[in-house]
Amino acid sequence: MLKGNDKISANQVMFILLTTIIGVGILSLPRNAAQKASTDGWILIILGGITACIFTAVSVKLVKLFTNKTIVEFGRELVTTPVSNVISIILFIHFVIFSAFEIRIFAEVVKMFLLDDTPTEIIIISMLLVSAYLVRGGIEGLARMAELILPIVIIPVFLLLLSLIPDLDFTNLLPLFRTNPLDIIKSVHITFFSFMGYELILLISAYVKDTENLMKFNILSILIVMFVYIVFFVVSLSRFGENEVKHLLWPTLSLMKTIDLPGAFIENIEGIVMGLWVLSVFASLSPFYYSAALILCKLCRLKEHKYFVLPIMPFIYMLSLALDNIASVYDVMEKITSYLGTSVVVVIPVVYLIVALIKKKRKRAANNG
Repeated sequence: MLKGNDKISANQVMFILLTTIIGVGILSLPRNAAQKASTDGWILIILGGITACIFTAVSVKLVKLFTNKTIVEFGRELVTTPVSNVISIILFIHFVIFSAFEIRIFAEVVKMFLLDDTPTEIIIISMLLVSAYLVRGGIEGLARMAELILPIVIIPVFLLLLSLIPDLDFTNLLPLFRTNPLDIIKSVHITFFSFMGYELILLISAYVKDTENLMKFNILSILIVMFVYIVFFVVSLSRFGENEVKHLLWPTLSLMKTIDLPGAFIENIEGIVMGLWVLSVFASLSPFYYSAALILCKLCRLKEHKYFVLPIMPFIYMLSLALDNIASVYDVMEKITSYLGTSVVVVIPVVYLIVALIKKKRKRAANNG
């Protein structure tokens, strides 16, 4: 039974997905796209976005067959309780691992650009505690937070990007279409995984009032993210050139460091950008954290997810510090997204939808017979 205040609109789902997907993925996306497709990286982003739209549609089609139920609950109807529980545990591991990755990358960036003398552990614990407070409040709090933070972050960042236009050299985007089409197709998974986060719909759809609008707003969120990614790729390449972008760890942050507003009353633009990015990561981490707690809640057949928020925290904390350096973090993250990520965002929704449609067809045939 859902509480009366635990209901959100399909429009709010779009805000949650936008803040979740953009998160830390935008930091390294220009570098990854440039390394795999050079100046044609924008094509890679478009193909990754189209692929994400397809699997988002699959997920939405699936959840609309089971109103007011999460994947943990309707999974029991589709593949039996034991099998469903195993799949739900895989989902839980996925959300915990990605929470750990997000907060570790966040800590490394903050340490490098803002708090170089502050221990990484303190930065991680601080963000986890703040996020835990929001997560305990439930899905409505997450939705309102996303609605508040998204315009606060997006509008100033795009205004700052506009100030870079005089310094951009768009000839750096040439030549076009020089990358082998086969190489681009082989690399689509790199940008596709930058759209990860849409799998949240498998859980939060149970709390959506107007599910008839889910498809429209979910696809729209992917298209908006794709546009944002393309803008940052084009601006990064125009500003730095292909070779430099390939060797920058976080081209997006490096881009923001080059912004200079002559005569502006703001002296340290970098500090403001980092402040906006901290808000963005907070908005990205919290839905992953919430999803992990919600899965445990549904597995144990309890009504309140808040009992699991604090017990999950030590696991996220330990996983975030398991690797020695940021290079190892990205290396392991790439391997995990290739296997665990594929299972969660592709295989599980597709298999569940096929089983659901087969069962629905058999039921219809039995009723007609």
